[in-house]
Amino acid sequence: MDVSMGLKVSSWKYPEKKAAIFEHGEIIKSITYKELDERVNRLANALMSFGIKKGDKVAYLTYNCLEAVEIIQALIRAGIVLVPINYRLTLENMKYIINHCDAEVMIIEDELLGTIAPIMEDLKKIKHYIVIGEEVPSNMLSYEDFISSGSPEDPDVYIKPSDLCYIGYTSGTTGLPKGVMVSHKALLENMRHAVMRGWSREGVNPEKRVLLVLMPLVHSNSIWSTSITFWYGGTNVIYRAPGGKFDAEEVLRLIDKYKVTTTSVVPAMLLSMLELPDEVKKKYDVSSVESIGSGSAMLYPSTIKKVVNFFKNIRLSNSYGSTETGPVTTLRHKDIIQGRKLDTVGQVLPGIEVKILDENGKECPPGVVGQIWVKTPMAFLGYYKDPEKTAKAIKGEWVTAGDLGWFDEDGYLHLAERSDDVIVTGGEHVASTEVENVLMEHPAVYECAVVGLPHEKWGQAVTAFVKLREGIKASEDELVQWCKERIARFKAPKKIVFMDDFPRTLTGKILKRILRDQHKTLFLSSE
Repeated sequence: MDVSMGLKVSSWKYPEKKAAIFEHGEIIKSITYKELDERVNRLANALMSFGIKKGDKVAYLTYNCLEAVEIIQALIRAGIVLVPINYRLTLENMKYIINHCDAEVMIIEDELLGTIAPIMEDLKKIKHYIVIGEEVPSNMLSYEDFISSGSPEDPDVYIKPSDLCYIGYTSGTTGLPKGVMVSHKALLENMRHAVMRGWSREGVNPEKRVLLVLMPLVHSNSIWSTSITFWYGGTNVIYRAPGGKFDAEEVLRLIDKYKVTTTSVVPAMLLSMLELPDEVKKKYDVSSVESIGSGSAMLYPSTIKKVVNFFKNIRLSNSYGSTETGPVTTLRHKDIIQGRKLDTVGQVLPGIEVKILDENGKECPPGVVGQIWVKTPMAFLGYYKDPEKTAKAIKGEWVTAGDLGWFDEDGYLHLAERSDDVIVTGGEHVASTEVENVLMEHPAVYECAVVGLPHEKWGQAVTAFVKLREGIKASEDELVQWCKERIARFKAPKKIVFMDDFPRTLTGKILKRILRDQHKTLFLSSE
C-alpha cells in the first residue's frame, strides 16, 4: 500500500466530490475525485511507458497549481522517487540539487523555464523536460499531451514500506541543501497518525475538511497535508501567491469563499493577516476555520493571543517537526487558551520518543540545552549520497535534524533551533528565542531575529534585527531599554539593526545564517 491509496479510496466513496480547487487571479480550476484519480493513473502510466521505472527519480519545479498535486500522487503511486525543487533557491543551489538527485526527467511549469534557462546547459543528467502550461518549447514535451498518452488504469506497482518515496532537500539554513530520504513507510505512518487524531476528535467531521494550501507544494508540509485531505475525502484549496508575494487579504477571501476549515502556516503568514486594517478583516467571514497549525518557526505569545482573538472558532496548535523526523511535538489548543507554555512547541506526540543529548551523547536534565533526538516510525532513511552526514544524524533507532532544545520540568519542549542560536556572550549563554520573545511584546515590533555576531571583547554580541510595524516608530535605545527591563541585562541586544524585510527560506523562516554573514564585521569594524 502507498499514500496515494487515500485518493483511490476517496474516488470510490466520493467520485463527484471536489478533490482540489485552484484559484489564481482570473483562473479558477477544480477537479473531482474521480477525475483526479484517473489523471494520476494516466501520469503514472505515461512515465512508466516512457521508461521511468520504480526507484528512478523525477524532479519537479512548479508554483502551487493543480498539476503539482497530480504529480505528487502519481509519482508515489508508480513508486517513482519524487524530488521537489524549491523555486526560491539560488540558481547554484538549484543546479546542485538537480544534478545531485540523479533525476533524468524534470516536470516544470512554463513560467519557470526562464528561471532555470541560465543553468540548463549544466543540467547534464536531465534528458527530458515535461512542461506544464501553454508555452512549450519544441524540444520539450507538453504535460497535457504526455498525461493523455497514459492508460487510465491503476499502474499496480508493488511498493515495499522500506522503498524510497521522496527526497526532500533542506532549505539551506546551514549551507548546501541535504537530500532527506523519506520512505513510503514514513509517509504512511504520518497519514496513520493524522487520520487517527482526526477521527477521534469530538465534533470534528474529517470528510468535511477543506484545507487551504498556503505552503508551497514543493515542501514536505504540503505533501503531507494534501495527502491527509485525500485520505479524509476532503477538499484541497490551492493558493498561489501573486508574483511570489503573500497576499493576506486574498487568503481571507479564499477562506470566506470556500469555507475553509483548516490550514498550515508559518508565523509570518499569520502576522500578515493580523496586521490588515480592521475594515479589511471585517469584510470576510472566517468563522468556518476550525484549526490552524503553525510550524517552521517560533510562534510568539503576542501573536498567539491575536490569532485566537481573530479566528474565534479555532483550535490553534504550534508544532515541531522536520523532514527527517516527521511531526514530533504539538502545543495543544487547551494549553494555548489558558496561556500556558506559549514559549514552547508542546509535548511529544503519542507513539514518539524524544531525548535531549549533550555533545558527549549523555541525556540532558530538564532545563539544559542539547541536541534533539527522536525515535519515530516516521524517521528518514538518511541523506542521499552523503554517508558521513547520515552517520551523524542516525544512531540506531534514533534520528536528529540537528536542532537544539530542552525540556522543562513539565515535559514541554523548548526550541533553541540551531547551535548558532545559542549565543555565548562574555561566557554567558543566551537563547535567541528568549530575547525575540521580549522584543515581540513591544507594540512597535512587527518581526525580529536575534543572532550572535563576532565581538572582540564579548566573543559574541547579542544583535537584534527588527522590522517595525507600519506607521509606528521606536528607537534603538528604546528597544534595548525595553529588553533590559524584562530580562537579564547581559541578554539585552548590544545593537538593534532596523530592517525593511528579511532573507527567508521557502517556508518563511528567517535565514539567520545570511544575517550573520552579511553583518559579521558589524562590531569588529567599529572596535
